[in-house]
Amino acid sequence: MMISILFALLQSTTAAATPAAPPPPWTAMSRTDAASGISSTSAFAFTSDHSARLVVRCDRVAEPVVSIQMRTKAGFAAGDDHIVSVSVDGGTPIDSTWEFPGTATMNREPSTITQLTVAMNSAKSITVTTTDGTASVSQIFPGPGASAGIKDVLSACGYEFGVVPQPAKPAAK
Repeated sequence: MMISILFALLQSTTAAATPAAPPPPWTAMSRTDAASGISSTSAFAFTSDHSARLVVRCDRVAEPVVSIQMRTKAGFAAGDDHIVSVSVDGGTPIDSTWEFPGTATMNREPSTITQLTVAMNSAKSITVTTTDGTASVSQIFPGPGASAGIKDVLSACGYEFGVVPQPAKPAAK
């Protein structure tokens, strides 16, 4: 009897803790860099095979900025800005010029961010298509559906959903 109790106690203390489940796609999460104090809020979704991630991100630096980024496991070569097509639920693609700084592609132009976040907000499926050098890249992501994640990211940067933010006024002299 005593051995059974000891065995049960030993098993309960040595069992590996179950890792926390990842948040659902498009859940807004905030973090602050301890060294710089810069904070960010992002919401994202992975492709079904986890080979790519689509991110809506707010970086709160001197002037808050929202970007939409696509990152792939293979990364993107740094290069000139070029066209990326975003299609929501199989609809007409929204073509816009994105930056290719290396490792990812991103857009942070306010009117494009507004157009894309409105289109993506209730989507069931989001397809992002571009080129990396001469290779075509097309990734399909689950949409947020009824999730508030994209709106939460915009709000974290002081953006109003569906409204193109006005440029910051220059500091008074």
